[in-house]
Amino acid sequence: MSRPGATVLLLGESPRETSYLLCHLERLGCDCVFATSSEGAIALIERHAFHLILSTKPLHETDPLVAALGESDCTVFFPYPVEDGCWWLPLVRHGQKCLGSPAVRPSEFFGLLDRLVKEIESNEAAVPRDLLEVQP
Repeated sequence: MSRPGATVLLLGESPRETSYLLCHLERLGCDCVFATSSEGAIALIERHAFHLILSTKPLHETDPLVAALGESDCTVFFPYPVEDGCWWLPLVRHGQKCLGSPAVRPSEFFGLLDRLVKEIESNEAAVPRDLLEVQP
């Protein structure tokens, strides 16, 4: 039996734009999916449950995406450009809107992702496997 992993949706202009995130998340054992538009991301959300969504799209483009999450327990971050880099802003934490919460510096973001993935894995491991399977 493989260990439970986090499912992550990366939303950006191109896979190359998020490749540094993809490499890090795959090293952590995450299952990652990529979308280039909010519409494409919403279509994926309608078919799959995601633990994390990391968007490089501007905030106004994520509004329909957040609305599509409904009662999901998902966590969503997007970068806010500053000078020579960006700050990662939480938009949704565990299904609760949290825009306005403290931002995360780029140097701290991978550590935060590591902790989130460990938390997701421990929560998934605590749920009996038969409850995770779709019942007919």
